[in-house]
Amino acid sequence: MKMLVSAAAAALCLSIPAAAQENGFETTDLGGGVFMIANDQAGNVGVLAHEGGVLMIDTQMAPFAEDLAEAVRTASGGRDPELVVNTHLHGDHVLGNEYFAGLGAVILAHETVPERLANPSRSELLGSTPEPLSGAFLPVETVAGDTSLEDRGFAAEIRHAPDAHTDGDLWIVFPDADVIHTGDLLFSGRYPFIDLDNGGTVQGYIDALEAIADSAGPETRVIPGHGPLSTREDLLASRDMLIEARTRVQALIDEGRDLEAIQAEAPLADLDADWSWRFIDADRMVFTLYRDITGETR
Repeated sequence: MKMLVSAAAAALCLSIPAAAQENGFETTDLGGGVFMIANDQAGNVGVLAHEGGVLMIDTQMAPFAEDLAEAVRTASGGRDPELVVNTHLHGDHVLGNEYFAGLGAVILAHETVPERLANPSRSELLGSTPEPLSGAFLPVETVAGDTSLEDRGFAAEIRHAPDAHTDGDLWIVFPDADVIHTGDLLFSGRYPFIDLDNGGTVQGYIDALEAIADSAGPETRVIPGHGPLSTREDLLASRDMLIEARTRVQALIDEGRDLEAIQAEAPLADLDADWSWRFIDADRMVFTLYRDITGETR
């Protein structure tokens, strides 16, 4: 079940400077040159800005790109990003790529991402096959696993979570600022979208939450893919909820129930008020868990 924020976490949040609003974006200065930029319409953006350059995590979508670029400039002292890291393939994190590439940014992602963007699969959440992307939308540099950006002048470490939200998830650690950007490996306070059609798995997602939590300390600020600025406790709360939800669905499958019967049983009813949101409700979460457990497609 959902965990309450501890007194320590509450004090941590109170210590963060007030967020600035501009053009529909809220920018929070996390110290050490790291900023969280969010509009709750697409994936949360991270920025690392110092005298050597500007690193940006995710690009949201084309309709927001111009305003997002202005928010990045405000945070970075008027500069555009030299390097963009895409945390994964989903459109609400990459569809601004072309705009920022046009400003001179190099786009980097996991090695699975360019192929999946160029030849997309149908996604459960979208309900249809996205349009193929090409040209400046596509990352031009890739990584196969964990790597450091220190040789590019950024105090940032890229880590790969295999077969989690997708098969190409990256999360980024800013050690000097004690900040982690999770991409969609954390939907803070919300049921997660686990994209089984693009290499995601429930166990991989749980493993990723645990790995990120292991890398976080009691004062680490966590930028989730969606949701508010978070803490290590929020990572563990999401992990515990997902394990509990899977256990309940597994028990009903073991009794011989099919998907329709399990959804009618409403096994997540007591979790729904805390974790349901506009994209993932209890029925959709059960559907994902059922597919993951049984291997059944639609």
